Amino acid sequence: MKSGLLIIALSALLATALNAAEDEALPPYFAPLIAGQGGEIEACHTAILARDGLDSPACSSTRWLILFTQKKAKVAARDYHDKTGFKEIISKLTQARNGGRVSMRSSAQTQQIIDNFRTVVGVARSELKDDKVSHCLADIRYNNDPSSLYCDYALAVINLTLSALTETPAIKMRREDLAAVLEQALPVR
Repeated sequence: MKSGLLIIALSALLATALNAAEDEALPPYFAPLIAGQGGEIEACHTAILARDGLDSPACSSTRWLILFTQKKAKVAARDYHDKTGFKEIISKLTQARNGGRVSMRSSAQTQQIIDNFRTVVGVARSELKDDKVSHCLADIRYNNDPSSLYCDYALAVINLTLSALTETPAIKMRREDLAAVLEQALPVR
């Protein structure tokens, strides 16, 4: 009986310690950012993954959102010109908002894309420099939404580049291939 109580007490202490570590990871005034709607934080995180895109519109608006949250909480604003610190905060916010949930499809669906996968991924990798294309990847990864307007744009841009790059018949990417291609286009980190 005593060993059972000891195990329960140790489990409770461990859970408390883990929760305290998570609480220290982000300041308490970040709770509105974690609970908030919209995908700018995730889009910023994806831009960072895709091209170290701290200068992307998504990261600029996220930086302002964080600063406004700090001001509203009446705490000293942290200097987010420190790129490493900003990347860490964005990563932690993304993880906190999504609970580690990332939706990724692993393989291309259509035979034309499977046969030309390296070419298509190369084109997608070059297009990830466009913030709207990386925003599409954020929509897919965190909202499982390959039909967003950003994904419409990404599909159109990639298909335009593919049609200019390849001979007749031109390679045409379909929406069902978008997730696999964009995921593979991310640089390995």
